[in-house]
Amino acid sequence: MIAYKFLRDGRVGPFSGVAWPAEGQWLQAVGGDRACSARVHACRIADLPEWLDHELWRVELDGDVRVDCGKLVADRGRLVDRVAAWDAELMAAFAEACALRARDAALTLLTPGAAHDALADCATAEQLATAAAQMAADDQVEPDGARASGYVGDAARHVLGARAQPATAPTHAAVNGFIAAHAAAFAEDDLDAVARERAWQADWIVRHAHL
Repeated sequence: MIAYKFLRDGRVGPFSGVAWPAEGQWLQAVGGDRACSARVHACRIADLPEWLDHELWRVELDGDVRVDCGKLVADRGRLVDRVAAWDAELMAAFAEACALRARDAALTLLTPGAAHDALADCATAEQLATAAAQMAADDQVEPDGARASGYVGDAARHVLGARAQPATAPTHAAVNGFIAAHAAAFAEDDLDAVARERAWQADWIVRHAHL
């Protein structure tokens, strides 16, 4: 079975700390039980936004493959090839796309007027950061709109952080995925919006990383 795996620099598992062997060599699950912690982990397409990290690989899974808590677990896996398009620049672009999604959610909570229009005109992280800061200082913005614009401001700062320090881009991208998902849930007053937003994020990664 072909799936995907996010790893830290050097093919290292972000939680296990295990270094995966070179492409084509099998990594065997530790131990003989079926506990999640003792198995090889990987992602389906839908799982990708939850597990972002420095390196994205196509992997082959073998043996007993199951779905467990938003990921795949298997007896063994091996790296097939690294997704070259997933780099710090694309991570920052993903973070910005999520910031713009948070903007769209905030717009649904803002009444028509100067603050709404200023935010609607934003197309970059820099513009979002400026507009969000202005709304934070505007006591005429209603509470729900102020909270939603706070999500936007936070997301904009993470985009700028990803660009300023590329080594931290995976963290900023992951945080912005979380922000966008929960901004959507807040705007729609519907926790199911989290899953819908995560699906949009997975589709964005597929299209831009050429999966």
